[in-house]
Amino acid sequence: MALSLWDDRTHRELVTLRCMRKTLHTMPVALAGAAHSATLHYRQRDALRQLTNAGVSDRLVTALIARIKSLLAERSHLTHRQIEERLAQAGTPVPAARLALKLAWECGELTYRNRSGGWNREHRTFALTATSHPDLHLSLDRDTATTRLIEAYFDRYGPASLRDATWWSGLSRTAVVTALDQAGRPLTAVSTPWADSTLYLPRARFEEFTRQRNEQSPAQVHFLAHEDVALKAYAETRKRYLGALDEDSAFNQIGEALPAIVINGRVTGSWSWDVPTRAVRCRLHRTPAEGADRTAVRAAARQLTVALRAGYAEIRANRPAPHGLAELLPSPSP
Repeated sequence: MALSLWDDRTHRELVTLRCMRKTLHTMPVALAGAAHSATLHYRQRDALRQLTNAGVSDRLVTALIARIKSLLAERSHLTHRQIEERLAQAGTPVPAARLALKLAWECGELTYRNRSGGWNREHRTFALTATSHPDLHLSLDRDTATTRLIEAYFDRYGPASLRDATWWSGLSRTAVVTALDQAGRPLTAVSTPWADSTLYLPRARFEEFTRQRNEQSPAQVHFLAHEDVALKAYAETRKRYLGALDEDSAFNQIGEALPAIVINGRVTGSWSWDVPTRAVRCRLHRTPAEGADRTAVRAAARQLTVALRAGYAEIRANRPAPHGLAELLPSPSP
């Protein structure tokens, strides 16, 4: 399962692009078109401003993008350094080449792919979107794209507040409200302990929740990745999964989501990858809420270790056998 991330079929079905808040997202091709078109205006604006500030003329930008596309038509995948070196041979300064490449990527003419073959390495390459993802439609008008994107957000992450949605998308409150009005999908407004604001979710999702809320299920333990969307989807209502914990329990100083251990929807610890032993290390937080199921955490850590080892690049066959996980799961810190 872990190795399927590098299958060609997976890369055809998923695409990594800069979109919401100008950050990288990997998503299904069908949704990626809406995410791109809804957020293109502010990403393209900033890329063009950088070109203007660097004194690169519109005529040169057009010529450089045409040359980049020609190079990628010949070689399929190239790194940014390879592209810059080829353009430099014709006298193009590296800063101009880099900014033109960024604009072409922002505009959707190019796509990104990590061709390293392992999750712990990055070999960033670029390709023509028309070649690598022929089913990716980037011609949606902005209003239609915004409606689809915001509808998908509340369907996947609701209940959420308008502020949550604006933070996640990088769009204005007016754009979010307009999109909800145009979606035509009935919404339910709810109040929760997580925030003073009214939260929204599709009525069908609310009805699904009310049917299942009394069903008993075993403890759900999840190990979330760095910058996991389940944590990054919210800003105003992060108490839903933080509870009494401070934000630095799940986010670093620049706002990136840390690898987190979540039990029944609450952050209860963090995890990291130990390179020498090639195993998952866990650290549990002390909270006044429900106690962590350490047995379930250990089992999940073992399962994740196996998956990550399978997708780990450059593992040497003569490396000593990794230690067990018992000593990698210390007692909760004070």
